[in-house]
Amino acid sequence: MARDLLLEIGTEELPWGAQEVGREQLAENALSLLRRGRLEHGPVEIFSTPRRLALLVRGLEERQADFEELVKGPSRSAAFDAEGRPTRAAEGFARSRGAGVEDLEVRETEKGEFVFLRRVQQGKPAGEVLPGLLDELLASFSFPKSMRWGSGEFRFARPVRWLLALYGGEVVPCGIEGLRSGRHTRGHRFLSGGSLELPDPLSYLEKLRGACVLASREERREAVLEQMERACRENGLRPVYPAELLEEVVDLVEWPHVLLGSFPDRYTDLPREILVTAMQEHQRYFPTEDQSGALSNRFVVVHNGDPAREEDIRRGNERVLKARLEDAEFFYREDGKLTLEERRESLKKVVYQARLGTYFDKVERLESLVRGLAQSVHLEGETARRACRAARLAKSDLVTAMVIEFPSLQGTVGRLYALRDGEEEATARAIEEQYAPRGAGEGLPSTPEGALLSLAEKLDNLAGCFGAGLVPSGSEDPYGLRRQAAAVFAILAEKGLHLDLRRAVGQALEPYSFPDRETVEGQLQEFLRQRLRHYLLNRGFPYDLVGAVLQSGLGDPADALQRLLALQEAREEGRLGKIYTAFERCYNLSLKGDGRALDEALLREEVERDLHSRAVWVQEPLREALDAGDHRGALEVLAGLAPAVDALFEKVFIMGEEEDLRLNRLALLAEVVALFMEMADFSQLVAEA
Repeated sequence: MARDLLLEIGTEELPWGAQEVGREQLAENALSLLRRGRLEHGPVEIFSTPRRLALLVRGLEERQADFEELVKGPSRSAAFDAEGRPTRAAEGFARSRGAGVEDLEVRETEKGEFVFLRRVQQGKPAGEVLPGLLDELLASFSFPKSMRWGSGEFRFARPVRWLLALYGGEVVPCGIEGLRSGRHTRGHRFLSGGSLELPDPLSYLEKLRGACVLASREERREAVLEQMERACRENGLRPVYPAELLEEVVDLVEWPHVLLGSFPDRYTDLPREILVTAMQEHQRYFPTEDQSGALSNRFVVVHNGDPAREEDIRRGNERVLKARLEDAEFFYREDGKLTLEERRESLKKVVYQARLGTYFDKVERLESLVRGLAQSVHLEGETARRACRAARLAKSDLVTAMVIEFPSLQGTVGRLYALRDGEEEATARAIEEQYAPRGAGEGLPSTPEGALLSLAEKLDNLAGCFGAGLVPSGSEDPYGLRRQAAAVFAILAEKGLHLDLRRAVGQALEPYSFPDRETVEGQLQEFLRQRLRHYLLNRGFPYDLVGAVLQSGLGDPADALQRLLALQEAREEGRLGKIYTAFERCYNLSLKGDGRALDEALLREEVERDLHSRAVWVQEPLREALDAGDHRGALEVLAGLAPAVDALFEKVFIMGEEEDLRLNRLALLAEVVALFMEMADFSQLVAEA
């Protein structure tokens, strides 16, 4: 009969990140060990609070599944003599496996006939297997930051204080560093009586709920949301809660209670971004806004304390936040005594990277690079002027008291202070957007000025890091260069900015004095080419189409995207097959040519002259379509060559005996192939029906 299994690891308060890692590893490692232990089971549930990680396995079978295997022995010729009698090799093999020679089987394999022994291993009771499996599970955790305590060597995110392990109503003996398992858990640190005895695994959630602990993370999230929405609704407000902050707060409490606090109205004169950051980043409070969307002077606290002391908790949190806002107001006022322009000199004292100079050096590189990029993507005039101005001021907010206190506001403070200094809106917005997108799925720069500065920022980071030898390897990418490369492609592709990245790499490297400049440039170009391929594949394009478009090198990502869209559309509509067939017929034979130029005088047949005439005629419309970004039109031009190619192959034997005629026909095919290659390398495509 199946029984339920419960394992709880009781700890000192776990930080949010450690809980997330712990939950993932507990589920993954437990399933792996149960599978290896041949223990069938039902659903697996994971619970966590700041003081525990728990595993509940429903319907765990009481006995392992039997295990049957075929053990390979010596070859038949080594195991039996000519008369079929077993040799010492056969007897020794059988004896080593606790069997007789009569149990051996002869089976055919890829390498001939061998003897095998069928061995059935009877499953053991779960009670015998589980202690070892749980010991392994307890030792399997690996946290980014772990610690030792006492005199032991065991490491965990925080000290482990108790272990609970039950299989049905029985304790499963297991442990770590002298700490042994039992049937006791612990309730809320302050609101319960302490230790709780569990009769069986299924009583776990209710026993803890009675001790003021909601072990179910989903139940805590629902409780937080319901209480927060109700408290705000009763006061005509609505909460502002980013998803990540909500998830963090849910992991900071065991018995969540919500209350509304307030702060003096005068602090609402601070910019919204500063107020929100002061509440969320340091205090984990949720701001609120009125029905018009304006930030109010009320905030939501999710606490883990005694609801009977709610007023004390409210006053304490209000006092802490008031002090934080007092600091923010002071920083905002003091920062206003100098403009961003006046702060530029201070950047000479701030190191960007030990081998790459100061932030003042970086700003000068950004100005130059923005100017060059603006010309390359044809965003000159006022747009280029504003983008260059934004580049000049891009890092000045790093030396403000506000950003030193709230580092996550870099760029945002730059925008706010630029507007306060009287800079143009587009310039101020670009200062903030230099960091966009800040992460996967986040928004791209909304302005052309911001796009230019963001491209310059990322290309300078890439060039500098590659020149300094700070290159990603394997899974290691401490400077986020893969993410920044993807951001470059996303900006160019989504904004339709046509930029030759090979030239841009050269521009980004120009201010540096790396001794092996050419090597660095080649490495960076290859890195970007591989990342562009990865970016396009992640967007769902087939690998062969991506290979066809990128075969010639790095090039223009926005143009590559448009070519891919045209090729994919042609494939989906069934038009690509005809184009591919015409290319393939020409390409396969053209490889046999000797590279000589076409001699029109040797075009003896009408179909030869017709194909050559068409190939000459389509050059202009093909290049006009490609230059205009009309890749669908370019494919239609190439499709127009197909009838002439078919006619040539139907009426002329290309590989005739006369060498001059044969090689001239191959040169004609090479001429046609070259036209196709201007669109894409069709030789990379899989066969088209």
